[in-house]
Amino acid sequence: MRNILYLHGLGCGGDSLSLLNAEEPDFLTAVGMLDINIAWHPSLSMEKGESVEKICRNFIEGKDTLDFLVIEGAVPAGPDGSGAVYQFLGRPFVDWVKDLSGVAQYAIAVGTCAVSGGISAAGPNPSQSSGMQFNRSEKGGIVGADYRSKSGFPVINIPGCAAHPDWIIETLYLLAGKKMGLDGLDHLNRPAHFYSNLAHSGCPKNEFYEFKASAEEFGQMGCLFEKLGCRGTQCESDCNVRLWMGRTGSCTRAGYPCTACTSQEFPQPDTRYFNTEWIANIPKFLPRGVPKAWYIGMVGLSKMATPERLKINAVSTHNAYKNLKNDRGTDAK
Repeated sequence: MRNILYLHGLGCGGDSLSLLNAEEPDFLTAVGMLDINIAWHPSLSMEKGESVEKICRNFIEGKDTLDFLVIEGAVPAGPDGSGAVYQFLGRPFVDWVKDLSGVAQYAIAVGTCAVSGGISAAGPNPSQSSGMQFNRSEKGGIVGADYRSKSGFPVINIPGCAAHPDWIIETLYLLAGKKMGLDGLDHLNRPAHFYSNLAHSGCPKNEFYEFKASAEEFGQMGCLFEKLGCRGTQCESDCNVRLWMGRTGSCTRAGYPCTACTSQEFPQPDTRYFNTEWIANIPKFLPRGVPKAWYIGMVGLSKMATPERLKINAVSTHNAYKNLKNDRGTDAK
């Protein structure tokens, strides 16, 4: 039986909520299949106070084996590095995290706050919050850049606001079955197969994007990139391939712009979300890997070739195109 200890730092608890909405299998079924014992989870366990402290100390003292340490939420180190801003079981939470990380077979940061600080570490950050092994894009964080768990892994990062439940459960599955080595992590210590796509991949608005047929306000069918702040072309995730909520939805499928919540820099400072910022007629945040000059040329050609049906539907709340002529001007069959 493997033990998992799940602790909450500073955050909204959204990753736990996401995890508890897991399907095929649900979280409790999954840990049963993987022979994992939930030593403690703040939303699932009955123990409190001294009982929780005993569980944690038994791991630290080697009386029990800690296979998976999962941290959700940022870890505050303030004021002045003391961690006193957030007390957990009578001592700074940061001290528990450091001690438990030292004995864990695997340390896993779930959600962008735990990975790189997220919203909790956004400026001015009086709590001195940080992610486990990253502070924004800078490697180091709470446990240090050179940290390795008992199994030889760095902190395994599963960013997202919130993280998809599959990302968490499948990571546990891969680790429990020794099916993922260090080569399965990318440059940000994320399980690479979850974060090798862009959220843009599989987006149902992609045809509008290709022709730069843009929605002007929320609720319209067009692409959200040019005017409404969508960053699906920059967000590294498989959200529109894996889908959420019963395998049916995603942010963009619901008409909501992607905020690139898996980014180390989320939330971006001085950024107006849900509005695309422009600099000299060029969006401030371009699609990943697309040079400015190429983007300018692409946009011009795309707009020249935009079909009439996309121009009409882009600014409509439903399919409003009623012209029964095809693009050649002949009767459509």
